Amino acid sequence: MKTKLEKAQPRTALKKKEMAPFKEALEGMKLDLLRGVKTNDGMGKENNPDEVKDLADLASDSYDRELAFGLSETERARLAQVEKALDAIDDGSYGLCGSCGRSIATARLKALPFARLCIECKNSEERGGR
Repeated sequence: MKTKLEKAQPRTALKKKEMAPFKEALEGMKLDLLRGVKTNDGMGKENNPDEVKDLADLASDSYDRELAFGLSETERARLAQVEKALDAIDDGSYGLCGSCGRSIATARLKALPFARLCIECKNSEERGGR
């Protein structure tokens, strides 16, 4: 016997026509992230080794490079999520939870187009799988 949740969320991916706005949003995110990664990678390469700097400048430059590296890693992780979502659109599985297989709510996908879990599974994951 099916639960109310299973009845409310059938196991169907979005139709191609429904995926179009999500694909457009994800492709835009991908372009923005790629620009960000390139910008952050370039930040650490701007120093001129022949230039004499005082200790404060060196510390500031070091901090800026570390910050750029951290942001770059975050952006790379987000880029991987966006690319997985685009792959799911291509293979027709976009909109299905990667854990339980139920449909991810459209409102959740609008807020987070690269969401791979339905809200119930995401909450469970954040609680440690309980």
